Amino acid sequence: MNEARTETVEIEKIKVDDDFNPRSDFDESSLAELEASIRQTGLITALTVRPNGEGFVLIAGQRRLIAAKRAGLHRVPVLIRDGEDALAAAIAENLIRADLDPIEEANALARLAEAEKLVTRKQLAERVGKSSAYVSERLRLLDLPDAAQAQIAAGAVPVAAERELRRAAKVSPAIAECACKLVASGEIEGRDLLERFDEVLHAVAESGLREKPVMVEVSRGVLLSQLVGDSGQQQALAERINAAQPYRGEDDPYLRLAESEVDAARAAGCLLEYEVERDGWSSSTTYLCDGELAADLAVRAVERLEKEANKRAKELAREAGSNGEVESLEEVQERVSRERREGREKARKDASKARSFNLEFGRKLLARRGAATRKDYSLARARALAEVVLADNPNLAARGLRLVLPQLQEVETKTLKSGEAREKVTYKEAAECEEYLRNRISEAKTANEILELLADALIAAQSADERELAQSRRVHWWTPAAEKVRKLLAPDAKAVRPGRTRRK
Repeated sequence: MNEARTETVEIEKIKVDDDFNPRSDFDESSLAELEASIRQTGLITALTVRPNGEGFVLIAGQRRLIAAKRAGLHRVPVLIRDGEDALAAAIAENLIRADLDPIEEANALARLAEAEKLVTRKQLAERVGKSSAYVSERLRLLDLPDAAQAQIAAGAVPVAAERELRRAAKVSPAIAECACKLVASGEIEGRDLLERFDEVLHAVAESGLREKPVMVEVSRGVLLSQLVGDSGQQQALAERINAAQPYRGEDDPYLRLAESEVDAARAAGCLLEYEVERDGWSSSTTYLCDGELAADLAVRAVERLEKEANKRAKELAREAGSNGEVESLEEVQERVSRERREGREKARKDASKARSFNLEFGRKLLARRGAATRKDYSLARARALAEVVLADNPNLAARGLRLVLPQLQEVETKTLKSGEAREKVTYKEAAECEEYLRNRISEAKTANEILELLADALIAAQSADERELAQSRRVHWWTPAAEKVRKLLAPDAKAVRPGRTRRK
C-alpha cells in the first residue's frame, strides 16, 4: 500500500466515478453557500483522489469539487491515494463526513463491506464508527422495492417503517410500493406505517391506484369474482356451486376458503397475515396476494363443496335404506337435485318479487321528497347519520376537539418557587370526548346544528396542532376519505384558523 501525498492539480483532470461517490443528490442552497465560501477563502480542505493514468478519479469531496468548479478555480489541492484500498477509504470518508440520505448510506455501506470483505455487521459497524443495529437497519433498506427506497430517500417514509414494509414486500413487493405511494400522495401519513399498518393495508386494498396489487381478504367469505378474474371460468364455477349447494342461485356466489386452502396459499408464500392488538382488543387480517393462485384455490373450494354434496347424498341414501325405503343412490341424487332446482326456482321468484318491491319503494322514496318531509324527519335523519359517523370514527372528537375546547380540558395553575405561574392541562380521554359530542348531538334542535357539530369535529381533527401533546398522549384518527374531507372543508377551516397578527 502506497502512502497518501498532497499536491495541487488542474481541476479539469479530476473525474467523478459513481463507485467512489455514494451521494446521488445535492442541496442547491448548501452548494451555493459552499461556492461563496470558496470564492472568498479558496478550497481549504483537499479533495481525495487516486491516479488513473490520464489524470485522477475523485474518491471523496464531490460537493467541494462542484462548488470549486462553480467558483472558477483552475487548480485545487488534492490528497492522492494509491493502492487497492482507495474505494474503501472513499466510502468510509463519505459515510463519516457527508450528509447522505438513508438509501445513499445503505448503498455506501454495502459497497464498503464488499470492498473490504467485511463479513459481519459488527466488523462493518466498527469500520465506520456506527452501532451494529444502525448498520443492520440501513442495509435492510436495500431489500425493499425501488419505489419504497425512493420515498425513504426523499424523507416521506420513515426509516423505522422498513420492518413492516419488508414484511409486506416479502409476500408482495407491489403492496409495499403502493403503501409508500399513498404516503407520497398525502392519502396517509408516514407514521401510519409505524402505528396503523393494518389500516394502511386496508387503504392499499381500497385505493384507486392504477397498478393496485392483488389483495383478496380471505379472513371471511369472499365473492367468487374476487377470486376468479376470467368471466367464463367464473360462470362455470358459479353453476357448479349452485348445483352443489341447496337453494343457491347467485351469479356471483360467496365462497369461504377452508383452512387447507388457506394453508396452501401460506405454503406458496402468497398470504399476507397481519395481527394487531390495540386498546385491549385484537384483530387479524389475511390477504391472498396472487391472482393465479386465487383462481386455483377457488377451483379447489368448489371441488370440496361437490365432494361434500355427494357425501350428503350418500348419507341420505343410507338413511332411506335403514328406514325400509327402497331408494338408490341415483334416486337420492335426483331427488336432491330436484329439490335444489325447486329451491332455485323459488329463489328466482322471490328475487322477482323483491325487485318489484324495491322499484316501488324507490318511486315512493323519491315522491315523498320535499319541504314537508324535511320538516318532519330532518332532525332524526341527521341524528342517524351522526350515529354512523361516530360509530366508524370513535376517536374523532378526541383527535381535535379536546385540544380546542376548554370543556374537554382541566387546567390547574401552579406557582413555582421562582414565583412563575405555570399551567398544567389535563385532557379528557377519548371515550369522554366521544360522549361529549354524542350528548351535544342529542341536545341539538335542528339538522343544521348537528351538521355544524360534525363539521367542527372534522375540521378540528384535521387542523388542530397536536404538538401540544406528548407523543404518548396523542390520539390517532384516520379515514380513507381524509384528503377529500380536507379539500371540501378547506374554506371553512381557513376561516377559523388563527393567522399572524397584522402590525398596525
